[in-house]
Amino acid sequence: MAKQGETPAHRWTLWVALGWSLAWMAAQLVGVYLGNSELLSRVPRSMENHWGTLLASPALPDLALFLAVLTGLHLLFAWVNAAAFRTLLLPRLHGRQRPLALLAQLLLVTLSLSLSATWLFPQSTVGEQAAVVFYQPSGRWIAAGLLLLTALYYLAWIIVAAIRSRLRVMLGAAATLAVVAVGWSSGPVARSGSGSGSGSGAPDVIVIGVDSLRPDHLKRNGAPFLLMPNVEELLSQSRVFTDVLSPQPHTFPATVSVLTGQWPINSGARGNLFPPTLVNRQASMAHRFAAAGYTTAFAMDETRFANIEQSYGFQRTMSPGFGVGEIATGLIGDTTLTNLLSLLPVSRWLLPDLYGNRALGPLYRPEAFSRRLEMGLAGLPADKPLFLYVHFCAAHWPYLSSHLYEDDAISAMPRGELADADVNYMRGLSVADVQVGRLMDVLRRSGRLDNAVVALLSDHGEDFDLAHDKWPASDVEVPGGIVNGHGGSAIREPQVSVLLAFARLGGTPLLPGRDAAPASLVDVAPTLASLAGLAGPGPGYDGAALLGPDAAAPPIDRMRYVESSYFPDALKQRTIDEAKVLREMAEMYEIAPDGRVEVKEHWLDYQRRYRQRAVYQTDWVLMASDDPQGELLVVDRRQRRGWPLSRAPGAAPVERLRQAWCAHWKGDDVVAAHCR
Repeated sequence: MAKQGETPAHRWTLWVALGWSLAWMAAQLVGVYLGNSELLSRVPRSMENHWGTLLASPALPDLALFLAVLTGLHLLFAWVNAAAFRTLLLPRLHGRQRPLALLAQLLLVTLSLSLSATWLFPQSTVGEQAAVVFYQPSGRWIAAGLLLLTALYYLAWIIVAAIRSRLRVMLGAAATLAVVAVGWSSGPVARSGSGSGSGSGAPDVIVIGVDSLRPDHLKRNGAPFLLMPNVEELLSQSRVFTDVLSPQPHTFPATVSVLTGQWPINSGARGNLFPPTLVNRQASMAHRFAAAGYTTAFAMDETRFANIEQSYGFQRTMSPGFGVGEIATGLIGDTTLTNLLSLLPVSRWLLPDLYGNRALGPLYRPEAFSRRLEMGLAGLPADKPLFLYVHFCAAHWPYLSSHLYEDDAISAMPRGELADADVNYMRGLSVADVQVGRLMDVLRRSGRLDNAVVALLSDHGEDFDLAHDKWPASDVEVPGGIVNGHGGSAIREPQVSVLLAFARLGGTPLLPGRDAAPASLVDVAPTLASLAGLAGPGPGYDGAALLGPDAAAPPIDRMRYVESSYFPDALKQRTIDEAKVLREMAEMYEIAPDGRVEVKEHWLDYQRRYRQRAVYQTDWVLMASDDPQGELLVVDRRQRRGWPLSRAPGAAPVERLRQAWCAHWKGDDVVAAHCR
């Protein structure tokens, strides 16, 4: 005999809940589509209609998986609400009270979940609409009361249902807990044998990158605040190079230079999303470490513009996906239930394009990427040395916070000569530091730091046109490119000066301290090979080993090369409009057969042409602006002053600089006019 409140006549409750839930899902999809319609319309396409392009491209499986998970969540939402209503309220109501009460319950639960998502994802679509609730104390109290009421309501349902059907509920609860807990207890297996503790055998090699980190925002370099205690602690044990240049201040070309030890003109990585067929991936040091018996692994939480994957020599990658599927899913993936689901480790499989993905700024949770990383490390063999490259992008534009801030410890920090520093950028650095500390703790507990070489670096800096970055007025305006962001300048120190440090943990330690030798990120690969004791010559390194048995101190007058990326006018703004950027640049890109977004072949020369090129020797720089017709300039970077080449001061080593500049970029047609 059917129990009270569970007869077939009461199935209407499920249909009402289902109608509400599906309408809520449809409204959210329409909302995110309308909010991103221009961006969606600018996604590179291979067909006349952008929807046709998405449905006919490798994006379809990603979109299908997301929509299946989204639909499943809303079906579950409907069933749970109907079941709770039938158990708790239906037997106590009569007539018209019942549908009105069910609709009121659905409204309150929907509002409660939306407020939860707003608090956790304040820059999401729902968050932007509902965040005003949390700006006043009264609103926060009302929201907290609503959340508590909802939690108590469902707790009561669980208790009553458990009493009525203990076994079924216990099995369901156990299964739910098992799914939720997947991956939470996972940790890297401790390394055994010659690599642990004794200092003998091949060391683990760990490369940690912090995106956009300006060295002058570290306390050890004079900053009046302490944002990154974990990074500072590691630097106290390291040899820190104080004059380091990024060969190109964009993540992808800079990372490829780190991996290959080559200047961008030789590695082929001249800009974001350049086709991988042009990049010298076989020169990546990951191949060399793999050949020496290492397990090689890579993790980066933003791969939309830096498509680093297995072809660079990595046997395991722990990054979010990339390509048109990731872009499309990211544009429509901002819904309340999927956002809340993304907090759970199981989302790594259910929402692979959303989980721990920094490219989706409003939805990014730094702990999700750390968990993805830890789960990946747990599956690596413990009996082999590890080459691990991890890159954290929390401090990258758009500096979106994962919390609703009013005043916090960071905004209250004294800033001294950095009084105009960007507080959200500072928060991003602090978040990245927590991730670095968590990674180091996991590696330490697993024994991976008992015998290890650690490199700590930034790929580029970040430019905010701060007061202490400004150049004094002079007769010649040095072309700094954009002064907000990165990638647009080959001369501005906030963009091209980067962090580089090496530590030897276990084994023969490196003498910690500062080293003023002129260095570049192209020196990382040969230095790590030297410190790890890899035998044989490197694959055509342009850089030099700074430390280890193969080290040779760079000459004080060493030539170092920096080029900017192609930088459209839409990026030369203090506030970046993504739709405007896409309007200007979308035509330059296409979808490759494997789903990657790449620069079209006939636009490659255009992007190579319009960029700055600079050669550094001590304090002197010879550079060309991003105008191919512009005159070469000579710059004294210490005095922050420039002259046309024809009026360069006598102290400048003009001829040596010109010869080096012409020889380095001889393959670019645009330089011919300066190098007759």
